[in-house]
Amino acid sequence: MRIIKIYLPALFMLFSLGIVAQELDRNKIIEIKNGYEKRREEAFELLRGKPLVKEKVIPPIFSDGSNFSRHYSYSLIDYAFKCFWINEDLKGANDALLENANYYIGYPRAYRDKDSFYWAADELCKIIEFYGKDGTKNAGLIDKDIEERIYLMMFQYSKQQSKISKAEYKQSKTWYVDESENHHIQRFYAAWHFAKFLMKHPKYKSLKYDDGYTASTHYKVWNRYIKEWVRERGRKGLFVEMANDSYGLETLKGVYNFYDFGDPELKKLSESLLDLYWAAWAQEQINSVRAGAKSRVYPYEAAKGETPFQKIAWYYLGTNNINAPYNNLYTLITSGYRMPEEIMDIALNPKDRGDYVIKQRTLGRAEKGFFTPPSYHVLENKGLVRYTYCTPHFMAGSFFCEALPYEDWVMISSQNRWVGVIFDDDVNARIYAECKTGKDNRAYNQFWCVQNKGSMIFQKLDTTICSRGSYEMRLWISKVGLMNRTFKDNWIFLESNGAYVAMKCVGTSYQLQEEERGTWLVGKDMYAPVILEVAKKEDYVSYEDFQNKIIGLKCIIGNKKLDYSSLSGAKLTLPLDYKGLPSIDDKPIETTPSMGMESPFVQSQFNSGIVKIKNGNNEMILDFTK
Repeated sequence: MRIIKIYLPALFMLFSLGIVAQELDRNKIIEIKNGYEKRREEAFELLRGKPLVKEKVIPPIFSDGSNFSRHYSYSLIDYAFKCFWINEDLKGANDALLENANYYIGYPRAYRDKDSFYWAADELCKIIEFYGKDGTKNAGLIDKDIEERIYLMMFQYSKQQSKISKAEYKQSKTWYVDESENHHIQRFYAAWHFAKFLMKHPKYKSLKYDDGYTASTHYKVWNRYIKEWVRERGRKGLFVEMANDSYGLETLKGVYNFYDFGDPELKKLSESLLDLYWAAWAQEQINSVRAGAKSRVYPYEAAKGETPFQKIAWYYLGTNNINAPYNNLYTLITSGYRMPEEIMDIALNPKDRGDYVIKQRTLGRAEKGFFTPPSYHVLENKGLVRYTYCTPHFMAGSFFCEALPYEDWVMISSQNRWVGVIFDDDVNARIYAECKTGKDNRAYNQFWCVQNKGSMIFQKLDTTICSRGSYEMRLWISKVGLMNRTFKDNWIFLESNGAYVAMKCVGTSYQLQEEERGTWLVGKDMYAPVILEVAKKEDYVSYEDFQNKIIGLKCIIGNKKLDYSSLSGAKLTLPLDYKGLPSIDDKPIETTPSMGMESPFVQSQFNSGIVKIKNGNNEMILDFTK
């Protein structure tokens, strides 16, 4: 449930790449919102006349899997979706849907393969909801015989894969996760939506799945489970795969379809979860690029600001550049959900937001013995705290946690965590910490952190106990947005248009490894702490003034700890033997604070189910208790 309280009109600022900022009133925000459909149609027009280009089916990724057909299915279903939407090549659209269904029918191994079949299920289901025999947009565009083949495919999958036992939530509280967080929802989403169709179909409604229950029973049970799943994410800090800009799309796409095609209660709950997600995103982004600590960010993604969420922002906010839909963006942009004006205001107001801190409590600890796939058991009250310091010119984010053995974390939390700073100069302007990985591009529980405002310290965790798959610690420094590199007293200095930056490897030498798009700072001792300081230019007389302030800061190693008198004014302490907790001004960091979300804009007591979204005199209340 969502309650909106609006007291006074407000002034807004619109910051769009390539557009001069201008002062806006509330009517302008509404105008931007009302322009959503026009922008969407402009985006679809980019696809008009584009022929079908089929992606190839390739050999299995894993030895026990089927041939990898994910991108093949995307290419077929994407083509069908765009053709139906803009009313062109309807025969080709039907042929594409038929080819996709025929590929899977009679191929049970593909239904079991987590990397191929259900990734485009959200698009396929939305196509049927819109254009099937009972379609709400243009009924009957799908040929009747082809729609029947799709239902056969859905039944074969559901008969084998949908299990009512997996919908248990009284013990698990929905925190028992299959394969990964995004895989988990993709599985139960497909089970839910397929059952929604099959339970009404004369041929399939009375047939039993392999677990002995019919589609109507599966729909009822999954519908109940999903509602509790949504409530739990609203109560306990959203997702374990935290702030992920890639897998996050695979998680949210199902929520969009719950909103569009669920019963009234599920629709309201899903709307609240989407509102919460976008409010958390809006307060933590610059130029539609999200900052803050993330998990499951692969090395080949870590330096990129262009993400699906940055693309979606064009539709909601008119920011950045027009982009054509692809894959699961079809599901999101054709949804009836719209970002509320109150959240748009937060997103479009980087300068008016000022300087502030975001703290978000996020689950991630594992029940003993359940830290790895295929079955994760996430403890429902333990994890880490995301900490992000936000200014109009940069956002610096890390996380607070204990130095625990890697088996104490579910791998969907500990894998490839991202921490660092993004700048407003360019979508790819950033500095971030990383531990080099092996050939599989995966590292787990790589480092821990302590931070106060723009002052940050990172240290690699012990590979014998804490981390896995992680090699030398290093910092990425992008070429775009950062300039005037200077070296003084073992510090490296840089500046952006609005910020000054300083970096130091403590107690060890370092080398700089130049690449085409940036530079790696690598300490000789991979366990040596790395200090990263970032501050607004306006707070200093000059670049030299900033450098002198940095050089004058005390950094002392003794008694197996690092004490650093930071630029933020706080003393940051990091135990170098991994015992105890990092501290700020001698006060240990909190890993289980009472507040689940705390910022000037989003506030919620952990597990209360009540979230306040505030912006000036405007307030929204999201209720996950019902």
